[in-house]
Amino acid sequence: MTKKRRDRHKNEGQEPRFDFDEAKELTVGQAIRKNEEVEAGVLPEDSILDKYVKQHKDEIEADKFATRQYKKEELVETQSLDDLIQEIREETAVEPTIVENDFIQFDDLESTQVTETPFDEEFDTEEAVETEYPMLDSEDGQSVKKQILYGLLAALGIIIIGTGYYVYSQVARSTKEIQTSQSTTNSQAEAEEFNNLYDAFYTDSNKTALKNSQFDKLTQLKTLLDKLEGSREYTLAKSKYDSLETQIKAIQDVNAQFEKPAIVDGVLDTNAKAKSDAKFTDIKTGNTEIDKVLDKAISLGKSQQTSASSSSSSQTSSSSSSQASSNSSRESSTSNTSPSSSASSNNSVSARDDSHGGLSSSGVNLQRASSRVPFNQSAVDDSNNSAWDFADGVLEQILATSRSRGYITGNQYILERVNIVNGNGYYNLYKPDGTYLFTLNCKTGYFVGNGSGHADDLDY
Repeated sequence: MTKKRRDRHKNEGQEPRFDFDEAKELTVGQAIRKNEEVEAGVLPEDSILDKYVKQHKDEIEADKFATRQYKKEELVETQSLDDLIQEIREETAVEPTIVENDFIQFDDLESTQVTETPFDEEFDTEEAVETEYPMLDSEDGQSVKKQILYGLLAALGIIIIGTGYYVYSQVARSTKEIQTSQSTTNSQAEAEEFNNLYDAFYTDSNKTALKNSQFDKLTQLKTLLDKLEGSREYTLAKSKYDSLETQIKAIQDVNAQFEKPAIVDGVLDTNAKAKSDAKFTDIKTGNTEIDKVLDKAISLGKSQQTSASSSSSSQTSSSSSSQASSNSSRESSTSNTSPSSSASSNNSVSARDDSHGGLSSSGVNLQRASSRVPFNQSAVDDSNNSAWDFADGVLEQILATSRSRGYITGNQYILERVNIVNGNGYYNLYKPDGTYLFTLNCKTGYFVGNGSGHADDLDY
């Protein structure tokens, strides 16, 4: 008897015990299975087959008797199978040890005969094989062994599949991370290129004015924007592009109403002349500084249209002096001219505007584009609106202040209605040559111009 077998018999002689400390570390299911193994006498060094035999000893004993009742024809069939294998050995001249190994594998699946060689160390006699492993000589035993084999193969297959899936998932994850990293790097570079071109459209970092020379490059910016689609930088870039496109279109639309561009690089050219068929409408882009220049350009165009209309309507045909008037009469009339009559003539030329005093704006090119309040023709046409009425003493006080500061002299000024805002009428005060001085509120008396150091905001 081998040492391994003696140790086994020694361990089997001991009373099975289930260590409580070990049980505390197990789940309920694991504890139940462990207890069943202990009661069956299973030892830690037992193989899977040994464990199965000990736990199913009763079934194996029952199968032993059935195994010995094989019919003669079945034994003959088995013998015939042995003869067939022997015949194959002789024909192929393969060494017995190799064929025997093949036969063992074949026997595992198709035959009821099992060689005794793999179990020499575990059992001393053929009787031991028949007693402890009768299932190996029976069809039921063969089925059990198949199940064990299939179970092991299935477990191995699961391990292989699981390992393969894990490796695949790791590779896929790494590939995705690399692709994401590359995509992020590419989108960042494209976003930087977009922003550089976008910034080049403006004259300054605060984006207060646009360069006319860059307008044609809007298509290039759109191409760069399309490259960013799908990236996290796209939303912000799209917002920038839409705003820029709106600003460029507004400037182009206003410039198209003049004989030459009125707005160039954010600066209004007051010498630009409006076309005869120009149509001016208020335009807002959302960019405060650009909107101010647009308002001034529109006011300039409207003022030119108003001036042209007033000039044509005020022109009257002067009748020539009658030929019947003698030269002596004209000479007499000329010789009797006095300084007072000359002053009267000057006053008739410089007719006062409305009832507020000052000079007429007829034929004068007023600097309306410099107005702090946008010119509104529809409000001006509403001449009966009470918003135009000056509060008591307001105009007198403003004129007195203007004279004391040297803005005007006497009544040498032009006062023009500009707009109505929040129920208050706003006027512009000009010098006789049309130079803009300031805008005033006829109700509150507040006035503000464009000079350095003055108020930056209006009173509304």
